[in-house]
Amino acid sequence: MKVLTKNFVDALTIKQARERLNYGQLAEKTGVTAVTISKVINRKTETLQEKTFDKLNDWLLEEA
Repeated sequence: MKVLTKNFVDALTIKQARERLNYGQLAEKTGVTAVTISKVINRKTETLQEKTFDKLNDWLLEEA
């Protein structure tokens, strides 16, 4: 399990807003369920499975 840092969640939220994506669209782009994305962005969870974390991190590192 990976612990989510404030910086990671903030970066995810900022990139989502910049690209004007809703949870469903972000789920399609990342391969992570919309429910999980909602929990992460709304800080309802503190950890993620490594595979899920890696998918979100890969999306964050993509050039916009």
